[in-house]
Amino acid sequence: MKKIYLASGWFNPVQAEELTSLEKICDDRDWIDLASPRRIFVCPPDAPKSVQDEVFSGNLHHIKTADFLIVNTRDKDIGTIWESGYAHANNVPIVYFCQGLPEGAKFNLMLARSGVKVCTSFEQLEDYLDRCKQAGTLIEEPYDLDIE
Repeated sequence: MKKIYLASGWFNPVQAEELTSLEKICDDRDWIDLASPRRIFVCPPDAPKSVQDEVFSGNLHHIKTADFLIVNTRDKDIGTIWESGYAHANNVPIVYFCQGLPEGAKFNLMLARSGVKVCTSFEQLEDYLDRCKQAGTLIEEPYDLDIE
């Protein structure tokens, strides 16, 4: 089993639907132990500081103990981007998912250089995960297209 932390916003209908699809991709692979914050910790905006601290600490724990992250860059959710920086600083590999990248758009330099892979579709992510399972390791395929 590999523990995957799935960093993604779910704060509008498009983000929520995309996250549901990403969760299903992981759930369909019996070798993945998925840590999806939406399933583990939900912190209402009016939560007391103690609950906020518990959610924050819990997410940090799951990021640090993950074998790798899948980070959905849809809408450049600031919390999600922060989680990817924290993972990188703690040497946790990152696979970026950017289906929401508009046609012809460039991927961010800092994200591109901090990830082991950038997937631009559900099919590409599924293929990548299946190849990693076959190889028995996370495959490094650095992003080599135009950056911003």
